[in-house]
Amino acid sequence: MIVAQTIGLIAMAMGWWANSRQSDQQLLRANSVAALLTALHFGLMGSPLGMSNQLVNAGRFALSQHARHWLLPLGFAALALLQGILLANHWSEWLVVSAAVISSFLLFYAHGWRLRLGLLLCAALNLTLSLYLWSYSGIIYQTVNASMLINSLWQSRNSPAFAVD
Repeated sequence: MIVAQTIGLIAMAMGWWANSRQSDQQLLRANSVAALLTALHFGLMGSPLGMSNQLVNAGRFALSQHARHWLLPLGFAALALLQGILLANHWSEWLVVSAAVISSFLLFYAHGWRLRLGLLLCAALNLTLSLYLWSYSGIIYQTVNASMLINSLWQSRNSPAFAVD
């Protein structure tokens, strides 16, 4: 249990670091690592849904850095919908599925401030499940994540655009 919690804390820190990056490539790369660590965390905690969701996220973040085929976002969106159909039992879980569908297209087609604004929307949608479950770690993660994205967007208004790499 202590190993799973430690991996979860490392994943949270990596996600926060990722979302503080000005470079789109660094943001995507670090979020890939954070998603893999989170999948491991959920697997060790005994949550196949959490693990599979994060493995799909890791694939989405990783492939969006290099591949631009139009079928990839459709495939990831279909996977998210399939996970929802098979496993979602509450409206807050469907908001998480919605976030996954949105990010399936967002990561492949948005850059700079649009990417961060979309990730902010996804953080808000994911926060609903954490609030419903009273998951303190989820609430803290999504709230800090949203704050970092808002700060990044706020700072970018007076500076050149984000680095797309």
